[in-house]
Amino acid sequence: MAATLFSRKCRELEEILETPSPDEEAEHRSYAAAAILASVAFMEASLNELLASADHENLGVGGALGGLPQDERQALTALKKAWGRSGPSTLDRLQLVLLLLRRDPFERGASPFQDAQLVVSLRNDLVHYPAEWRVGVGATEEEARKGLAAKLKGKFPENPFIPKQNPYFPDRCLGHGCTAWVWRSVFELMEKFFERVGVTPIFDDVRSQLDP
Repeated sequence: MAATLFSRKCRELEEILETPSPDEEAEHRSYAAAAILASVAFMEASLNELLASADHENLGVGGALGGLPQDERQALTALKKAWGRSGPSTLDRLQLVLLLLRRDPFERGASPFQDAQLVVSLRNDLVHYPAEWRVGVGATEEEARKGLAAKLKGKFPENPFIPKQNPYFPDRCLGHGCTAWVWRSVFELMEKFFERVGVTPIFDDVRSQLDP
């Protein structure tokens, strides 16, 4: 899986380098960003696999071989057609699928859903980089506490190559500690999602390759 491969590349650089060159720092940060993007893509693709397989008799996951009754498979197929290429966010789609199938949805304010929300916010900030003020530089302490960086601090080890005086995001944030936490957060969410749906996920047979 791309997400775990890029995450391991981050870890390898942190293990072998003490004072990286500018090019090595850029390589390390590139691996970290790629791991985060690929982790969110994994979540989206896993859900899409469930929906896409639902109207197939010869497929597992959401298909007939996956074990869902026909009425639930038909409901998933109709939902996929209704959404098309737009529709709600991936996390909202997960909740709606669970509700449609009369399964318990995730509690939004608790893990693993809450951590997955932070992961998506992190991915969004990487793609659409926002300028986030720090305390004393245009922001009060209360405003700074509400930012993404404040919510991420303490959840994983920081990038060991970056001095403490540098901004937390993206400098100190992006490292193997972050990528491993990101992957485990989305993987836990998707595992619990498929448990609630009651089917075996497409990634079940490659678990041994998913160490971040």
